[in-house]
Amino acid sequence: MIQISIILENLKEAIIGESTAKAKYQLFALKAKEEGHAEIAHLFKAISFAEEIHVKNHIKAFEKISDSKINLGEFVKIDEIELQKKVKDTRNNLIQAIAGETYEFRKMYKSFMKNAKKMNTYLAEFSFNLARNAENVHRKLYIDYLKMLDDNRMCENEDIYVCKICGNVEIGKLPSTCRICDHDKKFFKKIER
Repeated sequence: MIQISIILENLKEAIIGESTAKAKYQLFALKAKEEGHAEIAHLFKAISFAEEIHVKNHIKAFEKISDSKINLGEFVKIDEIELQKKVKDTRNNLIQAIAGETYEFRKMYKSFMKNAKKMNTYLAEFSFNLARNAENVHRKLYIDYLKMLDDNRMCENEDIYVCKICGNVEIGKLPSTCRICDHDKKFFKKIER
């Protein structure tokens, strides 16, 4: 039988993973900008912000389930030197991002949701589900941008919006509601370049 400690460990793992992704995507954005890929840099910046939303949601779930406050700095230790070594050219950074988002969508969150469901910890299951669905959107966007890069075509000056509730990312037009969490458009943040 799954114990609540497993759910808390899953939440910690998710917090660490999302915090790392956030930091990595910030570095990938800088590299893309340096290489003249402003729109790809913009996407990395937006998804980095979305990963931060996942961290906040997971922290809220952890604190509510454990009935204790957590200090993010106590268990999230990001090795900046190791992280910097992962930064390659923009094409390879997109491939890394696709692999990470695919893993989170297909494996990690699927497993975490199953554990949470077995323990009837709805809050954790809900947090994992929101993140999982957003990760699938992120994965698809990275694939689209990689294809555009490979075809030597890039959208110019597209607005990018991130839902502050679930981390969903929308390109171009602001939707009236979020396709993942169904919140109103007022919960979206336009990501500046």
